[in-house]
Amino acid sequence: MTDRTLRACMVGWMLWAPTARAATQDPVVESLPDGRIDWSRLVLEAQAQSDLRVGAWMDRRVQEQDALDRLGPRVERLAQRVRVTPDTLAIDLMSADGDLPRRLEDTVDDWRVVETRYHDGGTVEMLAELDLQRWLRPALRSLAAQEAPPAGPGERTGLVVDARGLPFEPCLAPRVTGPTGTVLFGAQRLTEAAFELAAPVVYVTDPADTRAAERAGDHPHLVRAVSVVGGGELVLDPATARRLEVDPDLPTIAARGRVVVVVGP
Repeated sequence: MTDRTLRACMVGWMLWAPTARAATQDPVVESLPDGRIDWSRLVLEAQAQSDLRVGAWMDRRVQEQDALDRLGPRVERLAQRVRVTPDTLAIDLMSADGDLPRRLEDTVDDWRVVETRYHDGGTVEMLAELDLQRWLRPALRSLAAQEAPPAGPGERTGLVVDARGLPFEPCLAPRVTGPTGTVLFGAQRLTEAAFELAAPVVYVTDPADTRAAERAGDHPHLVRAVSVVGGGELVLDPATARRLEVDPDLPTIAARGRVVVVVGP
């Protein structure tokens, strides 16, 4: 991205940022068999249906329990495939050594039923949600930096990466790099404070989304990724990467997760 393009982007941001805070756009959603991941909310959604036929003298409790019995294994199966970093799935961490696998196993059942649907044909369908931010917080904690970097001057408030049109696969903590592999943002640059109360990054389908302005602030870096490595690593062009590398605000931006990724066609 040239200086001229960057200035144009910054002008665009300042023009719409005040009104963006009043508009929330469509979420970033990944479809899965029998479920989906809402990456904007960091929620895994799973659904199960009971086809048991019950007599007129029985209530729906038998069907509801059958749907619940199907939901548990389904949530766990889908949860294992959640991408934590570009090269790490949840199941990789659940199979590792140490205390982390036990903690993840113990809390993967902390899903909740958010909707029950009773269909005219006599079936019962349930929709469950698992809060990925809460469930995978111990995993992020195991990967994150231990100390916060020195604060920068604060001239830049965040980083907005436009990944539209690229084969990008969202993950809990994506990676942003330069063409030589220098990591500008990733799980290892986060501090615990970045994900104790919020997600490591914010995913939006439109840069005018209120969530983008809230996370990246009024004076962010606006950059465009030029390629993707391994699905979840966004690569910037050399000039943009060099500009970010020397920015004294970048360490704080990365450590606090003041990052937005714009995803879409």
